[in-house]
Amino acid sequence: MAEKRALIVDDDTANCAIWELVLSEKGYAVDIAEDIETARAYVNDDVSLYLVDYHLPDGRGTEIVRQVRGSYPASLVVMVSMDDDADVIREGIRAGGNVFMVKPTSPSVMGQLLNEIESGDLNASARQLINRHGRRTYPLRTS
Repeated sequence: MAEKRALIVDDDTANCAIWELVLSEKGYAVDIAEDIETARAYVNDDVSLYLVDYHLPDGRGTEIVRQVRGSYPASLVVMVSMDDDADVIREGIRAGGNVFMVKPTSPSVMGQLLNEIESGDLNASARQLINRHGRRTYPLRTS
């Protein structure tokens, strides 16, 4: 069985450490990039799961999400941000994020999300929002 790989794109070292721990416990090999420029070098067909922060030092994480979605449409993309503005969430989902998760998020919620990915309950066509109100399907509207 091929090694599962994940890429975390986030400049918050504490957030990266928590995600890396949870992902490693689920059997993922994890790479971390602190900005868009560094992340671009890691985007490839070996990575099946991307965790991308919306606000990065050199731009918006949606740039990486669009790159992943355009080149590797079967990959799963989880966007994360402390910003729970509806326009930010909508932009993340429209860019191709499968899940938009509002920080802070507990390791148990992260683990539950990874369980859903592993079981196939969450796939590349899913669109979900996870915030302080819980989890819900996010409708992808064009207007």
